[in-house]
Amino acid sequence: MRRSLAPALLGCLTALLTACGTTTDTASAPTTSASASAPTTTADAPAAIRQGFQRSLEKTLKMDVTIKAGNQTVTMRSAVEPATGAMTLDMRTPEPVSMVVTTDAVYVKQDESDGKPWMKLDRSRLRPDGQLAQGLDVRAQAGILGGVVSAEPAGDGRYTGVADPEKAIAAASSDAEKATLRNAFKVLKTKTVPFEATLDGEGRLTLLTYTFDTAAGKIDNEMKMHSFGEPVDITAPPASQTEAAAAEAYRFF
Repeated sequence: MRRSLAPALLGCLTALLTACGTTTDTASAPTTSASASAPTTTADAPAAIRQGFQRSLEKTLKMDVTIKAGNQTVTMRSAVEPATGAMTLDMRTPEPVSMVVTTDAVYVKQDESDGKPWMKLDRSRLRPDGQLAQGLDVRAQAGILGGVVSAEPAGDGRYTGVADPEKAIAAASSDAEKATLRNAFKVLKTKTVPFEATLDGEGRLTLLTYTFDTAAGKIDNEMKMHSFGEPVDITAPPASQTEAAAAEAYRFF
């Protein structure tokens, strides 16, 4: 495995884990509802926003993530089938990295090489507490949404509010996720993170933007969720283009 692949992929997974996820309010959010009205009061808004991510995962969807820090930009585009856990993920870090996830394997491609372009990882051999295994379980991710403490309506389903990183860490569902968030949030200069969120008429989260204020400058994050219920093409690469990951690769994952 190319060693440059691990930090690029794990960096992107850290960004995804930080951006979105479940919260302690998940149990009260139905996962099979056909529709949900927008919150009618300011008091209802934080819970509705936290639950909106879960509502977005009731059917297939596509997700676009953009992270900007100074003159650097990272983009991630994915198609997700929540019912099976299958997904595709195309990233620019700025180097391109692609990933295809099936029920039993993870295929990763960074660039063309003299060998086969896709590395195949056995999902059963991934470290349960590793960022890759966590990142593949979209429903179990914990992130800044877990720390939403206030939100005000801004019209057309839009809300502005504040998230508390410490509360987001507390809402994480495992010690490993807590550690990931704690490491991500330790660069913050402030104890709160401003955000903007948009819910559609079904109560689904369609847009989340937030900014990290760090000693090195601001980091702008944007996540768009769309194409709910539309067919997604998630197909494993041909066997002729894949090679099994070396045993040492699992040290990273």
